[in-house]
Amino acid sequence: MSKNSISRRNALKYIGLSVAATSALHANWGEAPKKSATNKKILIVGGGSSAIIILSTLLKSMQNPDITIIAPNEVHLYQPGQLYVATGVFDKDEITKDNADYIPKSVHWIKEKVEKFLPEQNAVITDNAKKVSYDYLIVATGTQYRFNYIEGLTQDDIGTNNLASVYINDTDKGTADGGPLTWKWLNEIKEASKERKQTVLFVKASGMLKCGATAQKIMYMSADYLKKSGFGANYIYSTTSSRLFGSKIVSGALEKAQTKYDTIKNLYKHNIIAIDVKNKIATYEHKYQIKEGWDPDFKEWESIEDKRDIIKVKYDFLHLVPPMSAPDALVNSTLCKKEGMFKDWLDVDEETLQHTQYENIFGIGDVCGTPLGKTIPSAQHQAKIVLKNLQSVISKKELQAKFDGHSVCPIKVGFGEVVMVEFNYAGLNPSISYLDASKPSWLWWIYDVYAAKPLYWNAILPARI
Repeated sequence: MSKNSISRRNALKYIGLSVAATSALHANWGEAPKKSATNKKILIVGGGSSAIIILSTLLKSMQNPDITIIAPNEVHLYQPGQLYVATGVFDKDEITKDNADYIPKSVHWIKEKVEKFLPEQNAVITDNAKKVSYDYLIVATGTQYRFNYIEGLTQDDIGTNNLASVYINDTDKGTADGGPLTWKWLNEIKEASKERKQTVLFVKASGMLKCGATAQKIMYMSADYLKKSGFGANYIYSTTSSRLFGSKIVSGALEKAQTKYDTIKNLYKHNIIAIDVKNKIATYEHKYQIKEGWDPDFKEWESIEDKRDIIKVKYDFLHLVPPMSAPDALVNSTLCKKEGMFKDWLDVDEETLQHTQYENIFGIGDVCGTPLGKTIPSAQHQAKIVLKNLQSVISKKELQAKFDGHSVCPIKVGFGEVVMVEFNYAGLNPSISYLDASKPSWLWWIYDVYAAKPLYWNAILPARI
């Protein structure tokens, strides 16, 4: 698929329309905060999207703040662009910039990695054994990919034996290999399809994931790429969920989108537990219930039996969205949840984003153990919440600002088609009257390809919108 499938001139005609929607999708809710003064030491850990957004927000809202940021990455990665590199729309060089462009010299930048969090001492230890103290800490480390949680698999296996993952990147080093690797993988499917129809498995692992719809996005884009090249495949999508998306409206739109392609088999409530890399066999745990004897009077089943099957699926090619968690330094500290669905994620209140044990610690972005909030618009919204609640803590006032789970997910269902979904803890929550999550739109494709990236670099990271 050529990245020039529409002309630049025609694209620009539509960018104005898509940018008009941006103020709503990426809005900083509420009135602009008044500048506050503080002589307290604020430490930000992390150098990705959420870290830079909260840094820019603090700098715009506080008078001469004393801010230190600990981030080893001198290269900043536009992570949503990985998918477009993986499908030939973007080049790799289009999704990286220098982090120095967004970290002013007035900020003390320690280009190291935090190895230990010591909240009882209000300090952290870096990988160079440097102890850095703080009055207030904002954790914005992002996630760590856990390929090894799947038996038989390591991260080094990705890129071999027909395995791919668009998530192969190292934000600490600023590398982004997942896109080119998956683009190569996609074209290997195309070549293999000349001999026979291939079985291509798209796996969404269990647990909390950064952009949980990615497994479907890459599946639809891959299927469309192959379709436009004259090939089909036996596609399989596996998920631990019971449908394609939490919202029935969106799930219905995705089910309809699937009918455009060759056979797509959905494996619901399937948890990937092992991969035989050499023999190309994926092993799943399938949990389900057998219900018998519906009683219309009491409106209940007479018996419900929990079942567990082990399912093996043979494939030719496999794309994996791996298990994820907070980075090791956090998991090994007292800052992460130790049990439940948010185990190994930062233990913050889902509304105030304040740590549940340490009132001078806040979280933002993918690292947070919250039901929603792992998108860039989420980080923008969260930055406003963290700012206000941090100011309240410093002023010894009650926390008033609340994060409502605001998330935006542009689900690519093919080249030129995006189902734009805006939602929060309560469900679908479109901020624009014509934002229809029940069908794909070409306009949202134009926005996502041509407008979202420059807006990210020029407006979102500097907290201008």
